[in-house]
Amino acid sequence: MKLKSKSLMYVLSLALISTIIPGNSFISARSVDSTPSINAEPAQQSSQASAALKQGRLLLKRGQSDQALVSLQNALNLFKAANDSKGVAAANDALGDLYVRQGQYSVAINYYRSAHDAYNEAASKQGALETTFGMPDNEYNANLMLAKIGDTNYRMGKVSEATTAYEEMKVEKPDPSKLTGNVSASGVKKSGGGLFGGGGGILGKIPGAGSAASTADSAAGTAAGVAGTIKGAIALYRQTIIYSAYSLGLGRIDYFNNNLDSSKKHFEDALSTASLALIGKFGQSRRVRAAARTSLGDIALQQNRPKDAVTYYSAAVKGARDDKRLDLMWPAQRGLGKARWLQATQEKDAKKAQKGREDAVASYREALQTIETIRAGSLRADESRTTFLATTKDVYDETSSALAEMALLSAPAAGDALNGQALTYAAEAFKVVEQGRSRSLLDMLGEAGANITEGVPAELLKRKQDNLDRQQEIAQQLTGVTATEGEEKPSTDKLEAELETLSTDYDAIENQIRAASPKYSSLTAPQPLTLAEVQQKVLDDKTALLEYSLGNDRSYLWAVTQTGVALYKLPARSSVDQQALDLRAQLIPPKLRRRIVGIDVAEAQRGLGLTSDPTAAGPATAFATTSNALYKTAVEPAAKIVGDKRLLIVADGALNYIPFEALVTSEGGADYASLHYLVKTNEIVYAPSASVVAVIRQQTTKPTGKNILLVADPVFMASDSRAKGVPAGAQSSATTRGLGLSSAVADVTGAPTTGATAANGFQLLRLNGTRVEADQIARLTRATGGQADEWLDLDASEANLTTRDIKKYRVIHIATHGLLNAERPQFTGIVLSLVGNKSGDGFLRTDEVFNLNVNGSLVMLSACETGLGKEKRGEGVIGLTRAFMYAGAPTVGVSLWSVADKSTADLMTDFYKRLLATPDASPSASMRAAQVAMIDGKKYSTPFYWAPFVLIGEWR
Repeated sequence: MKLKSKSLMYVLSLALISTIIPGNSFISARSVDSTPSINAEPAQQSSQASAALKQGRLLLKRGQSDQALVSLQNALNLFKAANDSKGVAAANDALGDLYVRQGQYSVAINYYRSAHDAYNEAASKQGALETTFGMPDNEYNANLMLAKIGDTNYRMGKVSEATTAYEEMKVEKPDPSKLTGNVSASGVKKSGGGLFGGGGGILGKIPGAGSAASTADSAAGTAAGVAGTIKGAIALYRQTIIYSAYSLGLGRIDYFNNNLDSSKKHFEDALSTASLALIGKFGQSRRVRAAARTSLGDIALQQNRPKDAVTYYSAAVKGARDDKRLDLMWPAQRGLGKARWLQATQEKDAKKAQKGREDAVASYREALQTIETIRAGSLRADESRTTFLATTKDVYDETSSALAEMALLSAPAAGDALNGQALTYAAEAFKVVEQGRSRSLLDMLGEAGANITEGVPAELLKRKQDNLDRQQEIAQQLTGVTATEGEEKPSTDKLEAELETLSTDYDAIENQIRAASPKYSSLTAPQPLTLAEVQQKVLDDKTALLEYSLGNDRSYLWAVTQTGVALYKLPARSSVDQQALDLRAQLIPPKLRRRIVGIDVAEAQRGLGLTSDPTAAGPATAFATTSNALYKTAVEPAAKIVGDKRLLIVADGALNYIPFEALVTSEGGADYASLHYLVKTNEIVYAPSASVVAVIRQQTTKPTGKNILLVADPVFMASDSRAKGVPAGAQSSATTRGLGLSSAVADVTGAPTTGATAANGFQLLRLNGTRVEADQIARLTRATGGQADEWLDLDASEANLTTRDIKKYRVIHIATHGLLNAERPQFTGIVLSLVGNKSGDGFLRTDEVFNLNVNGSLVMLSACETGLGKEKRGEGVIGLTRAFMYAGAPTVGVSLWSVADKSTADLMTDFYKRLLATPDASPSASMRAAQVAMIDGKKYSTPFYWAPFVLIGEWR
């Protein structure tokens, strides 16, 4: 059995995951089922609400957040109408989980706070059965809500608010010696069955535990003989969960604040408690022990005590291995790598230092192997995978950095082509970097809850969905101790066994899907290329690869041609990022700048219709100085190797946000037109990773002919004259649009939003220039013997793009608003007609693009900032680019900042004139020629006009 398949069963029985993995839900509708019936109408409402809550949870697990929102909101309204406090709390909690998953943390906290208050209200109405048996679901769940509030605030960087939430929890340190009844202090039950499950288990002996309050008195009387045991066991279990969440939460906060002694005390408390008799047998205690030991190792490392850190990390590795928990093992293995590398740097003996470095790399390799073993199964076998993936990137970064450093230490001379052991280390480092980049796409899909269906057989999709639905049902049964009225509580042991089987079956289904769909396989189980394979399968004799990996302490650049490999050490990430930010400040006018995930980018002109003077970006001399400084750092070290070859750029960090075409290679030039831009000597194309190019070539076939699809000038407002006669109901759902469009608008405007109302109240301006642009390209296409189809006005719709055949076009050109959602890359998207939609909301998001079928077309996104997305320290700016590639586009043209209508129309028209001139004209060569012509024309020689558009993917 794959050890990773066990992860879900433990996660679901572990409420402290509210702190470790806040996206999960730990409050189920079972609490609602036990609500007493006052009269027929409230009972019916509660029943309907429970069904809606269950459906909402299932939809959320499937990644269908828009639909889940509708169901969960409906459940909340019905519970409120029925005056059902538990139900209101459960629905608010589920809505909080939904918004955490969307990255809208402030909204999630409001729902969690409402859930907390509702549970407190329900506690005041607690029935006799709960009181007798010591099953205070409401107090317990209220504490869990505080843990979720604390964790969510921590994720937002609001450490003070997080501390307040944790300190508000009612915490009692667990004490196994207080247990009475038929459970000994050693944790050995005197009769058969598990502690909480099975026919012989404690709860298994009590039919109908958690039934309606109307039977509470009789049930309480019947169970009086075992009430003390139940109360003690349940209280101990729950005290353990709450205490662990509290200790680990405050430990993290103190570590963040560099209060290391206090942090150490919290983690030691968590470790000692999780190691106590009986408590140590709880499934969740395994996670606590591993997390605490690893955290204590982190503290020792921070205090420059690598020897002590090795001891803690080694104990964490052993404990995780003994518990057969791979998901707990890799952080400690990574810690061993860090600690041993630090020891090596402090070692004065050269041979011992080398041995230390090799031991460190060995630990890193083990951590990567553990991660890859866990990931060898399904893309998202459980919701915890989202947070899990988001934290493993450090392992890839540190491993590649250590290997790159060893390569340079082994190299005979800096800057020369590598060979021997140096080349071996460099090649391994390169493959690790490529692995990390390919995995970052899975991060995004996990965050988005993306439901990839394109290319997957329907029967396998149904089996996969049924499996997930059953996993969700078991999750709800395992996260509490009550059961449906009149039913015996299912055996916990049996549920966990079924969940394990479901996890294994899910992996088998995933493997069948991959076998049936090579495209899906390449997405969910990518096989990164080796350095030699990149030289053979990706590069040609006219192309050189520049691949960057920026680290906190040191960064590296691989310069690769068909015949040679060189490796260069660059400054730390912070230094390179700052140079890139300085260049963006020169490229973009001050009024159009804003901050996105710590990176300065532009306010949208094609996003919001703003205007500003581009020349205000600064004089040519200042720009040239700043641009040349970045060129010297990022490109010049490899200049002799790459020469005038085509450059394939795989960027990292803030380098993703600047066009290398605009780098100035040498001083001189009186004005913008006369500067020595890199684009004048080198054709430039970009890729999310080198391996992606090879996948594109395997899976796409370039359409022949000159057919072009032009999608432009959509209708955004019902008041638009073009919307006359459209039924009012045929507009986008305000509720579901709030998940995407208003969230993206909030990023663009900088104004906070709390839902769909902001999007509805915000008016996107019509872009008349996009219609002119489409008309010009259409005329040009027809003049050269091609066919141009224009989808304008209401026809520029999401439904047309998703349902009509778009595979036949050589080029798909989309000219409209582009909205960037910085924190949630799945909500980067392009705005199509918001009026006249019978399905869809008119906002084509990244996760929806994956299910298009483009099949070889060049996709040009003539919108603002469509190339931007959350910089994941992995595949770079993934946004829409990678989604369109999966949909079948070998090359995607995107913009890196706001674009001006007139200059964009001119640039695009010239680009297509060159692209359509000959059958074998390449997009990248055509774009380069159009940009150089615009520079030489002087009117638009400022890089603001010609430099924002870049091409990503295949250059052939």
